[in-house]
Amino acid sequence: MQNLTGRLSEIRIKVENLLQENRLLKNENESMRDRIEGLERTVELQKNTLSELTEQNKLIKLAKNLTPEDSDTEEMKNKVNELIREIDRCIDLLNE
Repeated sequence: MQNLTGRLSEIRIKVENLLQENRLLKNENESMRDRIEGLERTVELQKNTLSELTEQNKLIKLAKNLTPEDSDTEEMKNKVNELIREIDRCIDLLNE
């Protein structure tokens, strides 16, 4: 009888351990589900950001295609050269 009581006690301890392990695994499972939901939200936000950036990139490429023509570019180069010459004259005057 004592042997039976001892075995029953061992079984009870094993059942309690299994129940405790089950609770821990349930908590871990819930934590993992929360993490998955958070990661899914992050993925969705990143998809939205990617879409916005892709659209901005398209607009920038379109704007680059609308840059001034060669004649405007030549005119800008002439203005820059003129300003550089004027700066050089000022430096010469300061050096005198």
